[in-house]
Amino acid sequence: MSDTSNQPNKNYDKTPEQLEKYRNLNVTHLSWSFWSSLVSLFAGLVALLSGVYLVMQGNTGLSSQLTVIGGVLTEFIGAGFFILYSKNVKQLNIFYERLIKHQDVLYAISLTREAPEAHRADLIKAIIGKLLTTNEPPTPPDVLKAILESNNRG
Repeated sequence: MSDTSNQPNKNYDKTPEQLEKYRNLNVTHLSWSFWSSLVSLFAGLVALLSGVYLVMQGNTGLSSQLTVIGGVLTEFIGAGFFILYSKNVKQLNIFYERLIKHQDVLYAISLTREAPEAHRADLIKAIIGKLLTTNEPPTPPDVLKAILESNNRG
C-alpha cells in the first residue's frame, strides 16, 4: 500500500484554475448584461423620440401613440436591466470573495502538510482559530474535527 499523505491533493491544484474560469464567466455575463441594458435604453430612446416627433408633426394616430408607449416601456425595461445588472455585480463580488477565502484556507491547510511534524499541530490550531474569528458563518465542527484528524494521522 502506498502512502499518499505526502502527495498534494489534486483539488488544491485546480482551485486557482476554477476561480479564474468562474471570474471569466462572470465578466462575460456582466458584459452581456451591461450591453443589453444599453441597447435597450438606446432603442427605447429612439422609439420615444420618434413618437414625440410624429406627434409634434401633427400625426396623432395610433401608430405615433404606440411608438411613444413602446419607447416608454422599452426605457423602463432598460432601466430594470441596469438595476438587475447592479445587483448582480454586488452578488458576484460576494461570491467571488468567498471563493478567494476558500482558496486561501485550502492553501493554508496544504502548507501545514509541508511543515515539520513538530509544528503541524500549532499551525492547524492557528488556522482553526483564524477561521473561528472571521466574520464568515462558523465552520461546522465536523469539518474542523476532520482537519485535525487528518493531520494527526499524517
